[in-house]
Amino acid sequence: MKIRRKKTKQTKINKIFPVNERNHNFNTDLLYETSSSHDVIVLIGQSNSANSVISKPYPPSKHLNYLNNKTYFLSNPVLGANGDRDCVAPAIAKKLKSKKPIIFLTNGWGGTSIYDWSHSKSMLTKYVRNNLKNLLKKHHLKYIIWIQGESDNNTDVDYVKEFKLFQKNLLKGFDKIKIKKLKYIITQTSICGNTRDKALNNQQKELANEQNITVTNITDNLDINYRFDNCHFNRFGTERIASEISKIINKES
Repeated sequence: MKIRRKKTKQTKINKIFPVNERNHNFNTDLLYETSSSHDVIVLIGQSNSANSVISKPYPPSKHLNYLNNKTYFLSNPVLGANGDRDCVAPAIAKKLKSKKPIIFLTNGWGGTSIYDWSHSKSMLTKYVRNNLKNLLKKHHLKYIIWIQGESDNNTDVDYVKEFKLFQKNLLKGFDKIKIKKLKYIITQTSICGNTRDKALNNQQKELANEQNITVTNITDNLDINYRFDNCHFNRFGTERIASEISKIINKES
C-alpha cells in the first residue's frame, strides 16, 4: 500500500522568530577581540543545531562565538541560537585540528521547516545573512553546517528545490570572492519522535551532487540510545555527530 504523504504549504512570509528568544546571555569575561582574520563556520537548522541537545561538559575553548558584532570564547549554551540546553558546536570545535581560532555563527532555531528558511522574506535567513555581512568584512566563510529536516518528515516537500532557494537567499548580495571557498555539510535528518523518512533522506543525499556539498547520514543513523527524548541528542549522540562533522572538516582542511 502506498503511503500518503502530507501536503505542505509554504510558511507565511510574516512568520516572526523573535530575536529576544535567541540566547544573548554572554559572559563578558569570555569576550575576545579579534585582531586578525579568521575562518567562519555557520551552524544552522532545527533544534539539533541549536541549544536543545545534551553535551558532556566542555570548558570555553580557543574557538569563538559571534553575537552582535562581538566574539566570545565558545561555550554552552551557544549565542544566537534558541533553546536552553547545549549545542553540538563546542563538541565539534574541540575535535578540530585548526591551530587558529575559528568563529562559529550559531543561529539554529527549533521546529523550523525548510520553508521557514527558503522563503525570500525569511526572518531566519535574513538574520544569518546580516550576521555574515558583518563577519565577512574581515573574516572568511569556510563552512555551513545544516542540521534540519525533522519538520519536513512525511511531507511532499521538494527539498532540493527549497534548499537551493535557501542558498540563493542566504548569499544574496555577497561578493563571490568572499564565498568562493564555501563548503556545506548537510546531515540526512528526518527523525523526531517518528520513523525515518527515507524519501526525504534521498532528497537530502541528492544535494551531494553539488561540488561543494558533503552529505552525511550520521544523524538519522542514531537510534533512541543516542537521544534523550526520541528526538534530541544525548551526550553520546552529540559526540557521534561532532566526531563525524569534525572528521569531514579536518580531512578537507
